[in-house]
Amino acid sequence: MTERMQAYRERMEEKGLVQVRIWVEKQDTEFVKYIAKFCREVQKKKKKKRYGRRASDQQIEFARAVAKSKNVHEPDHLYGHHISLAGWTWCYRGK
Repeated sequence: MTERMQAYRERMEEKGLVQVRIWVEKQDTEFVKYIAKFCREVQKKKKKKRYGRRASDQQIEFARAVAKSKNVHEPDHLYGHHISLAGWTWCYRGK
């Protein structure tokens, strides 16, 4: 078992969860899933954590200049993601 999987299992055990595997006949699959779904408490979905940071003002201005000079649409949808904007800039800068 990999270290990553072992760490994952330890986190789940800390939450009080255990892994259960059972073998059922193929025609019983949906029934078992249905029963399992309604026997547990409703869990609230967690909001995903944002990865990375917003692009800097300098990076945004540079991307605008590249878009203008290459006559392409400005990548305003990437201004909240510095890594993606850097990739876009790198892609269009050389063309």
